[in-house]
Amino acid sequence: MDSPPTVSQSIFGSVLHHPNCAKLLAGEVIAAFGDRINQTALLSIVVYTTGNTAKYSADIMFWAVAPAVALGPFAAALIDRWDRQRLMVISNVARSFLAAGLPLLMLQIKHHYAIYAVVFLMGAFATVFTPSRLALMPRLAPDRLMLPANALLSQAGTVATLAAMPVSGYIVERFGRETSFFLNGLTYLAAAAFIWTLRPLPSVAREGHGEGTGHSPLEEIRAGLRYIRNTRAVLFYVIFTGLTQCLVAVFFVCFLSYGADVVGSRVGTRVLVTNLLFGAMGVGMAAGAVWLGRFPKWSERFWWPMVMMVCTGLGMVALSQIYNPWFAAMVLLDIGFCAVMVLVPVDTFLQKNVPDEFRGRVFVVRGALVGIAFLVCLQFSKALLHQLGVLHSLECLGLAAMMVGLASVWIGQCICAAKSHPSRDRKADAVS
Repeated sequence: MDSPPTVSQSIFGSVLHHPNCAKLLAGEVIAAFGDRINQTALLSIVVYTTGNTAKYSADIMFWAVAPAVALGPFAAALIDRWDRQRLMVISNVARSFLAAGLPLLMLQIKHHYAIYAVVFLMGAFATVFTPSRLALMPRLAPDRLMLPANALLSQAGTVATLAAMPVSGYIVERFGRETSFFLNGLTYLAAAAFIWTLRPLPSVAREGHGEGTGHSPLEEIRAGLRYIRNTRAVLFYVIFTGLTQCLVAVFFVCFLSYGADVVGSRVGTRVLVTNLLFGAMGVGMAAGAVWLGRFPKWSERFWWPMVMMVCTGLGMVALSQIYNPWFAAMVLLDIGFCAVMVLVPVDTFLQKNVPDEFRGRVFVVRGALVGIAFLVCLQFSKALLHQLGVLHSLECLGLAAMMVGLASVWIGQCICAAKSHPSRDRKADAVS
C-alpha cells in the first residue's frame, strides 16, 4: 500500500518512485526524444526544400491529426474491449517500423505525399495509444498521485525537447535525415519495452463490459457520446478542450511561421531559433507542471484552467509585439507555464470521474471531436496568416483565447449552480 509522502519526499518524488509511473514516464520521454529528432528532420525538409513554412507545416499537422477523426470509432471499439497495455505496446512497435521505414519510402516516392502517408499512419496508431494511456492511468497510479503523474507525463515532450535541442540539429546536419528517422524508430521500440513491464491494477468493472460492447464501432462511439451528453460536467470539459485545441491549431502554425520567418529570418538561423523558442515554451510548461505538483488544490478549482486560458491569451498578444528572440523567449515561458495548467487538470478530472468501462470511449470521442476542431482551425489558420500576417494573427488569437476563458468561467459557474440544485436538474431532464 502506498504511504503518503513525507516532508523529505516531495509529491513528484512519490511519482518517480512509483514503479508504474516511473516506467511509463521513461518510455514517454524516450519516445518523445526520438520524435523531436524526427520533427527537426521534417522541419528541415519544410524550411529548406519547400519555401513555404506555414503551408507545409500545417499540411503535415493535418495528416497527423486526421486519423483521430477518421478512425475514432474503430479506436473506441478497441480501447474498452481489448487490453489497453497491449494496445499501447502494439502502437509503439508499429510506429517504430513506420518511422524507420520513412527514408526507404521517400526513395521510392520522391514527393511530399510519402511523408503525408507515413505521418497519417503514425497518427492512426497514436489515435489508439493516447486514449489507451489516459484510460489506463487510474489503474497505474493511486488517486493522490494522479494529478502530478499527469503533469509529469504531459511534460515528457518538454524534457525530450530540452534534451534533444542541443543535438537534434547536429544529428540531422551531420548524419542526415535518414539516420534521424531510424533513431526515432529505435526510441519507439525502447518505449514499448518499458510499457510491456507495467503492472496495472485489476479493473473494478471488467474492460469490454460497458454499454455498446459487442456492437459495431459506430455503436461504441454512440455509447461514448451518450455518456458525455448525459453528464454535464464531462460535456463542459470536452467542449472546453475542443475550443482549446482550436486555438492550439492556429497557434501552432503561427508559432512556426513566427519563429522561422519573423524572428529567425532576422537572426539568420531559422531552424535553430525555432527550436530555441520551442524549448523556452517547454521550460515554461515544465515550470507549470512543477507548480501543479506543489499546489494541486489550486488546479482542482473548476475555474483554474479558464483563468490560465486568459493568461495564455495575454501572452499571445504580448508576443505579437516582439521581434527580439530573447524577449520572445521570455513571453513564451509565460505562455508555456499557463498552457500546461489549462489541459492537465481537465485530463485528471475525466480520469477520476469517468467510470472505467466508459473511460476509453470518452477519451476517444473527445479526441475525435477535438480532432475535427483542430483540423478545421488548422486550415483556417493558413487563410488567417495569408490575410493578416503572422503578428496580427497572433494578436487576434490572443484576444480569442481571453474571450474563451472568460466565457468558460461563466458557463462553468452555471453548471456548478445547477449541481447545487438537483431537483431543478431532475425537472430539466424530465422535460428533455
